[in-house]
Formats: sequence, structure tokens, C-alpha cells
Amino acid sequence: MNSDKHDSDDILKRLLEPESSRVNESLQELFDQRLNSLEIPKTTALKIMGMSVRTLDGILTGEQKVLDYTQLIKLSNFLGIELDEVARLYLSMLKESYVLGTNISRKSELVDFLNSKFNLAELRKVGIIDSLTNYDEITKSINSYFGLKDIFDYEEPKLNVVFSSGKKAKKNCSMENWIYIAKKMCVELRNPNKFSREKLIEYFPMIRSYSMDVSQGMINVISHLFQLGITVVFVPKFPSLHLRGATFEVNNKPCIALTDYKGFYPSIWFGLIHELYHVLFDWEEIRSTNYHISEGPKQEFDQGSKNEVEADEFARKYLFSREKMREIEDYINNHEYVREYAIVNHVDPSFIYVFNAYDSLSADKRAWGRAYKRNPKILFNTLKSKLENDQKNSIQFEDHIKYLRNRIYN
Repeated sequence: MNSDKHDSDDILKRLLEPESSRVNESLQELFDQRLNSLEIPKTTALKIMGMSVRTLDGILTGEQKVLDYTQLIKLSNFLGIELDEVARLYLSMLKESYVLGTNISRKSELVDFLNSKFNLAELRKVGIIDSLTNYDEITKSINSYFGLKDIFDYEEPKLNVVFSSGKKAKKNCSMENWIYIAKKMCVELRNPNKFSREKLIEYFPMIRSYSMDVSQGMINVISHLFQLGITVVFVPKFPSLHLRGATFEVNNKPCIALTDYKGFYPSIWFGLIHELYHVLFDWEEIRSTNYHISEGPKQEFDQGSKNEVEADEFARKYLFSREKMREIEDYINNHEYVREYAIVNHVDPSFIYVFNAYDSLSADKRAWGRAYKRNPKILFNTLKSKLENDQKNSIQFEDHIKYLRNRIYN
């Protein structure tokens, strides 16, 4: 008898008690269901609970951060649900709202940061990023190319410089991005050698002859300069920048960054000798002003401040002087003669054609055509592929540095 009564009580209990639900409903869903079951509007429910619409909506969405606990009691009574369940659902929504708000705030901060620190249109143009709207992918691509663990680790370099034109530097995201990459490369290459100006002077006469080996000569010179405490890196250009190179200090040693300004092989040698002139004669000034940036001119070589003119004249005289040009210019259409003359003077023939085009300006309309034709483009591209992290087919910054350490800077 007692057993039957016990079974009856158990059955009755199971009939009256609802089974535990498998799908968690939100407070908003439970409130809407309650309105439907009572067939009353929301305004009536607010009157019944003695609650404002702002407070109710804040509870239902989890956006009400400061709350009088009695409001939850009112909602619990109206819904016919235990208070602890209402509190649990409210706290769950509060947590989701907080995380969402934090993510939205960080997303907004990220968008502002990216647009203020990077020229996204130009980064897409050169191939570093593929989108202007997918900020997660943009961040991932920039972090990879710039060697950043977190995008907010990026800091703009302090460009306390006067440009070749004599004008004070203006904010330029692409310029700052280029310098950032250049300096970070020099830092990560960790040159252990002591800089010696005297040894640089001793080595200088040998530099020019390496230009005759288009695919490897520059690499050999970079390796030799590294042993003299001078780090030379090659950074791909950004289309909006008119610069040939920069010289700056890392750990009390000179660092030179070069770029393919015009696509001419002789230009990178001109840029290197130009920057080495600054290392020889303007090093103390560079150390005090952080960076020296050599802008490219409208023509192939610059005419700017006194220091720039002197550096250009030095580079021109060292590589292939105007006196030598006057000796060969009448034979400029005889390529075999030009080639032999170039060999005698320890330069690649392209130097003669480029310098001739620059000297001729508008006097010889075919001059630049000859320069383009005789530019060793294929071998030059091979050289660049060994030195620069190609923007369109880039690898991670860390992998690029490891490659350079093992192949060139050792």
C-alpha cells in the first residue's frame, strides 16, 4: 500500500514538474512568450511591473549595467519564473553585451589606427593587402609583412629630417612605413661588427668594379660593408614615394636603406654611393637628426640642398664622371664601343646610357630609349629577388630576415 502511494506520488510529481529544457531561452524570448500568452501589449506589462521601458529593455538585452535588484524580482513575478533563473539569464546577457561592446570598441580603435598609420590604398596597390574593408585580413597581412606580433605594436618613426628639396618633412604614412621596415630590418640583422670610417675609406676604391656583375656584385658589396659595420638593406618602393634611399643609425652604426626608384640598375649604385658619402662626411649630423632621406628628383638624379648636390656630384664622379662621358658621347650609338669603354672603366654599360640620358635631358629624345633598352632588367630583377621581400609575393618578415642572415649578412 505504501509502495503504491509512493509510486503515485512519483508519477504525480513527474506530471506536474516540467522536464528540463534543452534549449536555453533568453529573457527577451520568455518576455515575448508571456505577452503572447496573456494577450497584452508591452505597455500593459510595464504598468503591471511598475517599470520603465528603458529599464526593462536594458534588462532583456543585458545593456543595463547598473540595476536595482528589485527590478529582477518584478520581472521574475511577471514571468512566473524563479528569481535565480531570471538573474542567471540576465547575467548571461550582461556578459555577452560586455564582450560585444568591448569587441566593437576595439574594432573601432583598430579601424582608426589602420587608417591613420598606413596608406591602405597604396598597400593594396602594391599587393601587401588584398582588401580595404576586411580589417581582420588587413591586420594579418600587415603584421606578417612588417614583422608585428600585434598591430598596435607599430610605432611611427620620428622623421626629424630635411628632405633633399630643402623642405621640412610632412606626415606621410608610406614614408613612415618604408622607414619602419628599413630600420626594423637593420635591427634584426644584428650587425656585430664595429664601424670603421678608415676601413670604409680603404675599401671604397674597390666598390665600383662590382657593378659589372649585375646579379651578384651588389650582394658582395653589401656583405663587405656589413663586415665594416655598415648594414645596407633593400626595401621595395611605394609608388607615392620619390626617394632613392636613407641613412640612419642603429646601435651607433650606419644603416643604409636603398630602393629601386626608377627601375634602372645604375640607380641603386648611385644611391649607395650617395648614401656612403653621407656616412663619410655627415655621420655626426645624421646621428643627431635620426634619419637622412634622399628623395629622388623629377629627373633621374637630384638637385637639392648643398649636401645633396655634393653627394650627387661625388657619386657621379666616382661611378662615371662627366669628363669620361664627353669622351664617349659621340660613340653612344655604337654599343660594342660603349661596352668596351665601360669595361675599361669598371662599370656596367648601362651606367653610360643612363648618365648620357640624364646629361642630354631634352637634347637627345632617343637617349632615354637607349637607356631603357640597355638596362639589364632580367639580371636586375634577379638581384632584387635576392635582397627584397617582394610585396606581391611576400613571405613573413621573420622568414625574410632568416634568409638574409644565412645568405648575405654573415
